Amino acid sequence: MRQEKTGEVVTSYYGIDLHKDQITWHCIHKTGNGETARESGKICTDRILEELVPMLTVNDSYLIVEASGSSFFFYSLVEAHCKKAFVVNPVAFRELYMTGKKTDRIDAKKLAERLKYHIECDDDESGFPEVFVPDADIVKIRKMVTAYELIVKQGTQIKNQAKSVFRSKLMSVAVDIMEKGLEDALKDKRIDEADRSILIMLKRIYDTLMEEKEEIKKQILLLGSFRFREEVKLLMSIPGISLMSATVFMADICTVERFRSEKKMTSYLASVGTVDSSGGITRNGGLSRRGRRTSYRYILQGLEHIVNGNKDFQKFKERHALTRSNKVRAAIVRKTFVSMYFMLKNKEAYRYLNEAIYARKIRDLKKYGIDFKCA
Repeated sequence: MRQEKTGEVVTSYYGIDLHKDQITWHCIHKTGNGETARESGKICTDRILEELVPMLTVNDSYLIVEASGSSFFFYSLVEAHCKKAFVVNPVAFRELYMTGKKTDRIDAKKLAERLKYHIECDDDESGFPEVFVPDADIVKIRKMVTAYELIVKQGTQIKNQAKSVFRSKLMSVAVDIMEKGLEDALKDKRIDEADRSILIMLKRIYDTLMEEKEEIKKQILLLGSFRFREEVKLLMSIPGISLMSATVFMADICTVERFRSEKKMTSYLASVGTVDSSGGITRNGGLSRRGRRTSYRYILQGLEHIVNGNKDFQKFKERHALTRSNKVRAAIVRKTFVSMYFMLKNKEAYRYLNEAIYARKIRDLKKYGIDFKCA
């Protein structure tokens, strides 16, 4: 219920607990004489513009919401109607998990209280894990990359199902059996009618997936080459970095200028290990789960080419030959991110640029209708 406010309201802090059907909100009003008043309520998500937005004011309202699948869309609805809207990382926002009682109303209240402290005490970002909100074009690229990865995963599942049919008949087939050689394999007498029907069905599904995969890849590359033209041209000078991986990287970071250092960027890209230090004992753990991990996966795909094209990485790998391979890979990915950071900062091509490989990559893009000139 709305409480009576004492004096004129000068600042309002809105904490939002967002769900697909409704939002639960809690507001702390600060009046001119220093007193505070609170109010709270619930609003259906299809009534945000009609009921929540009118409560906001551009000059004195702040709003906070946890990051989720719909938080960016919610942000786009309200950010122009308040002084500043914040999206925060719920994993890092420990206040919500340090209480034994957790409800939507409590979450909204704690968010509002934490927001008020952040604004009035001007605490640093380490205690207030704000999430960068990308623009519409970058959100579009990220969505399409997610769809692309889903198609790749489904294609792999189809291939594995097909191989299991052959294995059940003690047949060994090539890794790329769905691309070529399936017709010959179907002629084997060990394949009965049921197996043949299943394999033909899987082939049809696989071919459709691959067509969709190429189409969505083309759209991603076109968007990336248009939005990040100069950046991806620089990044592609690294052996093992394609236009796809360069686009994914840029869609993750948006702009290198928003990072104060290369350490901030590598941390954001979830390529930094966790450290537990206490009582003079330090334990190095696995990679941090905080941050965006998409770029990490794409860099891994071309890591062999990256290492082969960099003599320093080759020496690093040789020095750590006895170290667990996953730790060496993680370190090289992190070092690659650092190189990409300074390349973008200084607008310089890769130190170990291979002109022939780079020219071939540029030529290969013409099949997607992308015409880059070599740097």
